[in-house]
Amino acid sequence: MNRVHHKRFHGIRYAFILTAEAVFLWGIMCSSAPAAESVELKLAHFMSPLHVQHQESFLPFAQNVEKLTQGRVRIKVYAGGALGGPMQMPDAVRTGITDIAFIVPSYATGRFPRSSVLDLPFLSDQALKASRIFYNLYDPHLTDDYRDYKVLWLYSSDPGQLFTVTGPVKTLEDLKGKKIRSPSAAMSDALGLLGAHPVSMPISELHSALDKRVIDGMLAPTTAIHDFNLYDQIRYGTRINMFSSLLMVVMNKERFASLPDFARKSLDEASGKNWGLRASGIYDRLDADVMAKMKASGRVLLETISTAERQRFLDRLKPMETDWAVHQTDRHIPAKDILAAMHAAMTGNP
Repeated sequence: MNRVHHKRFHGIRYAFILTAEAVFLWGIMCSSAPAAESVELKLAHFMSPLHVQHQESFLPFAQNVEKLTQGRVRIKVYAGGALGGPMQMPDAVRTGITDIAFIVPSYATGRFPRSSVLDLPFLSDQALKASRIFYNLYDPHLTDDYRDYKVLWLYSSDPGQLFTVTGPVKTLEDLKGKKIRSPSAAMSDALGLLGAHPVSMPISELHSALDKRVIDGMLAPTTAIHDFNLYDQIRYGTRINMFSSLLMVVMNKERFASLPDFARKSLDEASGKNWGLRASGIYDRLDADVMAKMKASGRVLLETISTAERQRFLDRLKPMETDWAVHQTDRHIPAKDILAAMHAAMTGNP
């Protein structure tokens, strides 16, 4: 082999080695990149997998995040209290048992003091309206309650109504002495002021309690009749719109901060106010569907409380607002400002 051919051979051999090394390194980088960028998150709630929010809110949210990230972020939804019950959810997400959780602030009495203004009665007649009130109050007045969390979205259930099995409730007097299941501490206070006997029990026990007349009725959103299959237990319904429930989906703050940029961006894009309003709309639609189903069945006598009688309920419960303001002011919370903002939001003038 002459000198020219020898140099050309070694040049080709050297280039081949460099190319092979580059291909090898590129292959290692490509094979490791997806693993390095793959994120798996847990979302926990305590409702049934058949619950409307599981099917139409939580699962679609997880699917949207996966789609936005082309499969690099996957969220597994744990239903039925698999990672904690209603009372445990705020701590489960704060301590990292789950990355994301559905919480009901009113279930944790005293823990979210500013937000407890939203436990006061007669806030709204629709989930969507209540959610807009919540959002109007959130940034200026409620954020300190959730400084340990990354809030993904907040929303409302459909309004709470009176459903009974031992007789209709058309007037304040009809409620006197009745044993009514209460959904929260605030509503227990309200029922007591109205002359009823509030009963605290897990909502999962309602079916048996109503069927056996352990209680006379319940104060609950209409959608609870669907979610817990109570159609055959209810005999009377009174449309009163007595309460709205603040509902939230929150994330562990440190876990969110630790995620790569693309993951944080996708979570923000898939959640937020629009998703919260959408979730509230789901409740409003189901509320209307359940009311129509009960009416069509002919088994449930449905009443709408009169304007005059509703005012009697309002007058009886008026002390709750004053008591709330005094209690929160004692805790150095600007209760008067929060109340004023809430009333403004309720009248559409935030």
